[in-house]
Amino acid sequence: EKYPFNSEVLESFASLFDFSGMSFSEGLRTFLGRFRLPGEAQCIDRLMEAFATRLYEVQLSVPVSDSNDESVEKTMLDPPRRGNSDGFSGRSGTLDPPAASDEVDPVFPFKSSDAAFILSFSTIMLNTDLHNRNMKDEKRMTRDQFVRNNRGINDGADLPIEFLTDLYYEIK
Repeated sequence: EKYPFNSEVLESFASLFDFSGMSFSEGLRTFLGRFRLPGEAQCIDRLMEAFATRLYEVQLSVPVSDSNDESVEKTMLDPPRRGNSDGFSGRSGTLDPPAASDEVDPVFPFKSSDAAFILSFSTIMLNTDLHNRNMKDEKRMTRDQFVRNNRGINDGADLPIEFLTDLYYEIK
């Protein structure tokens, strides 16, 4: 990293956000609502990487609700610890994704922060495409194109079509 201080500031800025209980689009809107997005792709790339990393950290730290959950109020300040049963459904104290299963969380279907990063950048491109006054309507990205553009971004797997469709219409 050429400018380590700037990276530390960005990481500290991102750490101020608590995306608990937010959908992907709510989190992205909250994050982007705090500053004016620069026009340079490299700057946007760094910002979206910081957003995706923080979103992923927060979402993995949110306890899975069950009948024995005594601590719905847990936050990043009180992360899960190994070997205790505090409503985290076996999640370790690391930020590893839950064990693989066929079930996909419809609210947070990401297998890694990289998937959230790619989709955040793709969502910004979609927003620009759909709301640019200089673009003709027939050239605007369709829902099917948006879904196709995001194939395989979830560690080689596809995000649920319903998730991408909902996101498309939230941006439109």
